[in-house]
Amino acid sequence: MGTSNRAPDYVSELHELYAEVADRPIPLLSVDQRRGVEFYLADIGENASSATTVRNWINFVHDLDHFVSDTGRLPRSDSRRPRARTREQALVDRLAYQRRSEVRAGHCSYQTLRLEAFPGFRWDPHEDRWVEQLMRHQSFWAQTGRAPRRDAPDSTERAIARWATQQRAARRNGTLPTDRARRLRDATYRVL
Repeated sequence: MGTSNRAPDYVSELHELYAEVADRPIPLLSVDQRRGVEFYLADIGENASSATTVRNWINFVHDLDHFVSDTGRLPRSDSRRPRARTREQALVDRLAYQRRSEVRAGHCSYQTLRLEAFPGFRWDPHEDRWVEQLMRHQSFWAQTGRAPRRDAPDSTERAIARWATQQRAARRNGTLPTDRARRLRDATYRVL
């Protein structure tokens, strides 16, 4: 953690909301709001006696804040194997853990909103990229009236064609999830 206690701009609205919640009488707060206030107070540095789990989570979020401040983006996974144990990869791993459905289900609203405040944060980035690729495929067909070619001179067209080929190969191999196969068959311009 750095020396600055100034919160990033992307959390200002969340902090304003929870400043109001924290001012309410405790008996009027829901369990979720009480937990949220504990995380909020630790986030702004006003609750040094908070639980270890709260402090650890807030330290992780502050590490992400510093990374975003330094790089202008969320951390990205290193595709090399074995992965180098860098500060960035450690943050990627911690974010992946936070995105797990069973972990996410245990978050209070403050934790959920705090993560969602990060610029570019997505709960399921792999699924979001897959959907974006499907939209690119559909858009290409709508604009050109034909399937994208893998040997096209345009690199964007080649990338879309490779993605479509990978989807068909995944179906043949039995690794394409059922819901994705359905969406590829039901698309205006079928991939499968």
